[in-house]
Amino acid sequence: MFTVVCDNCKKDIGSEDEYSCWNDDNYAESNASDSDWLKLNTLHYCPECYSYDDNDAFVLAADRKDKHL
Repeated sequence: MFTVVCDNCKKDIGSEDEYSCWNDDNYAESNASDSDWLKLNTLHYCPECYSYDDNDAFVLAADRKDKHL
């Protein structure tokens, strides 16, 4: 089974949904992308953990680090 977990706050993509895992890794990643999760290299970030500044630079919310552990 496959899921996507935020590499910053450790939130599982399915923690607030009916499904928390899928039998296909591509579908899990697609579902994350459709839910505004960001994949940056091999890391995943939920929408609450990232933003972009006025110069379109990636900003990670350090205050959310390990929030869901």
